[in-house]
Parts: sequence; C-alpha cells; structure tokens
Amino acid sequence: MPSDEDLTVPQEITLSTPWFKAVAAYMNKACEEEIKEFMLLRAEYQDPRKTLKEGAAVTACGVKFLQGLKKSCQAETKKFANCIDHGSKELFISKCHKEQSFLDKCVEEHLGLERPELGYFSKLHVHESAVPKPVAVERDYKAEAAKILKELPPDYHLKREYKKFQEWRINPFSDSMT
Repeated sequence: MPSDEDLTVPQEITLSTPWFKAVAAYMNKACEEEIKEFMLLRAEYQDPRKTLKEGAAVTACGVKFLQGLKKSCQAETKKFANCIDHGSKELFISKCHKEQSFLDKCVEEHLGLERPELGYFSKLHVHESAVPKPVAVERDYKAEAAKILKELPPDYHLKREYKKFQEWRINPFSDSMT
C-alpha cells in the first residue's frame, strides 16, 4: 500500500458543485495534457498506485489554473457560479448564458483559453506519451489480496458485512419472506 506521504499533495482542490461546473471546461482544457497522460497510464498500468505522481500533477495543474482564474476573473466566475447555484435546483447552466459569456470573454482575454465547443471532450483524442508502454503483466488479484491481508496486524478488524446470495434473496412466491 502507498504511504501517507505518497498520497498527499501540496494542496487539494475543494470546490462546490456550482463553482466546479462553472470552471470545469476551462480547467480541463488548461490541464488537458496532464489529464491525458494520467488517464492513459492509469488504463495501461491498471494499478492506481503506479499513477500517483501523474495524479498529483493533474491536481497541481488544476490548482495553478484556479489561482490564475482567481487573479484574473474572480468576479465573472462568482457571478456564473452563483447563477448556476440559484438558477435551477438541478444546477443547469442553460439559464446562465449571459454570465457564461462574460466569463468566456475574461478567460480568453486574460488566460488565453477558449471554451471548448460542445462535445469536445466526447471526441476521440490521440495522446502521444513520453513514457514507454508498460509490458502487460497478468495480475493474480487473489494472491495480492492474500498478501495484503497477511501483512495486517493480528488485531485488525475486518468487516464481514456481506451476505451470501441466498441469504438476501427474496422469493415473492414463497410463504416466508426471509
């Protein structure tokens, strides 16, 4: 298991949903290379422990972007996020196009980022990584789990909150509903 030191980043990103919805497209565009590298390696390694460094790079990029946005376009971002928050209970952006246009203009002017067109992040993007592709290794998940369980202290309490299928299954046609 990774140590606590491996899992810590200098600064976490803590945004409420309306604020995140207001800045997500710009942040994704600003940190696109870091995100692509992280997602590619995450899929190739199939072990999240091996991509902690890349995940920390994504977080650092996001923090850097948000700091620049705060310096340049804080008022516009606040108006857009508040509109999202108070515009509908589902937090739809559709009622906030005017506020969005002011933020789009500010971000383009001060940070040099254009809002990606609708559907941009759904399209196929090819990413050329500098990291060589790892050699495919068949993992024995049961052996890995057994090894980790053996490393736990003897007094470590493991929860047994699962039930066998027959224990929780209900047969509506039987007399007893147990």
